[in-house]
Amino acid sequence: MIYTLNPKIDIITTFSASFSRKEFTDIKTYEFEHKDTKQFDSLWIGFNYNAQTIGELKPQLSIQSAILQKEVSIEENKTFHFKSHTIQGSLKGYSDPAIYSFYLGYVYNLDRKFDFAKITYGDVIRFGGDLSIVLSPKITLDLGLEQRFQKPQKIKGKKTSNLRSIPSYKVGSTYSLHNDMAISISSDIGGSSSAPDSIFSVSLWKKF
Repeated sequence: MIYTLNPKIDIITTFSASFSRKEFTDIKTYEFEHKDTKQFDSLWIGFNYNAQTIGELKPQLSIQSAILQKEVSIEENKTFHFKSHTIQGSLKGYSDPAIYSFYLGYVYNLDRKFDFAKITYGDVIRFGGDLSIVLSPKITLDLGLEQRFQKPQKIKGKKTSNLRSIPSYKVGSTYSLHNDMAISISSDIGGSSSAPDSIFSVSLWKKF
């Protein structure tokens, strides 16, 4: 959700929920089984600062903090507060019939203390670009490329992973319900073994 305080500053709130399925073969029965998980994942709050246009590009700075995050590690489900923070700068441009942007961001992760151990998630550097092609006054085709690099993870102070390269590719579409609300459907495809194979998401955007 986006609340506009003035032409330069927007308050943004982001929340997410997920449905995931684990598919596996039981080593005792050799039968194919699955386990479904549904949960509210996270709640973020922050702001956008819209700077003056430079030529045909509009700079924007976004800062957000995670008020709430639900995470699972070794079957332990725990809720954390203010453990992740992001900052991202972007340049947006408009060239009929396309809207495009380039961005560079950083995700800062604080330690997570589970009952069995303290886990240090690696910070993340991310950059990429998005392209929306206007197909009609209400519908756009959305494309995106992103590259992330995540620093090594540590458990009990011992490194358990190396630097991860996480590329992903996105395709989707946005439908404008009216001037202040839109719904987006997208699919993200991972480009390395460190990235999820695929993520399907539905987003509802509301501006106040």
